[in-house]
Amino acid sequence: MRRELGGLYRWGGISLIGSGILMLARQILELGAGPQPSRGVEILAWVEAGRLPLMLANEALFVSGMLLIPGVIALHASLARVDRTKAAIGCGILAAAIPVLLALDIIHGRLVYAVYGLRIDTPAIAELAVALFHGGLHATSIMMGVATFVLALAMRRGPYSRGLVALGLVTGVFDVVGSYPWVIGPTLLLACQALYAAWFVAVGWRLHGLAGSSR
Repeated sequence: MRRELGGLYRWGGISLIGSGILMLARQILELGAGPQPSRGVEILAWVEAGRLPLMLANEALFVSGMLLIPGVIALHASLARVDRTKAAIGCGILAAAIPVLLALDIIHGRLVYAVYGLRIDTPAIAELAVALFHGGLHATSIMMGVATFVLALAMRRGPYSRGLVALGLVTGVFDVVGSYPWVIGPTLLLACQALYAAWFVAVGWRLHGLAGSSR
């Protein structure tokens, strides 16, 4: 059992680190594509001008969402014995956000990738796709903010440092702030995403460290 936990912590930790880094990379790539327009014709022109960074951002979102799966499982295993309720709530919210993120990635992908030669190329549909994508990201960012805050509270009784708990509490707040990119602007949005990535990397690093103590 201890050996199984060690493997879970090791790979779950690596997955969380990768997920956090890719989430930040996605944000940087999207900012590199330029400001997000709101009119259909402008959206189509924006996609054409920044197709490569948007394609890379789409791939980064998909892989980061997939990496969250083993990461969340490992995180729950590390906290369930010390605070079962908060571990279940926090990890449950994160788990619920994963399929939403993947579905949003599929919507975003139709802007930059063709399937059977089909791709979004009409202004009205482009507006709908962007509205669904960013509306969904708004919802998942709030979900992740709440989950992060709850999990940070659970970590007060687990094998995590006070610094990591404090980072989680701050990150939870800024996740919610970052769910309003059209209000806060790109600079603060990038700072929010960097904080989110830092927390995931720090938690993943700690989980990876727990693998050694589980042998």
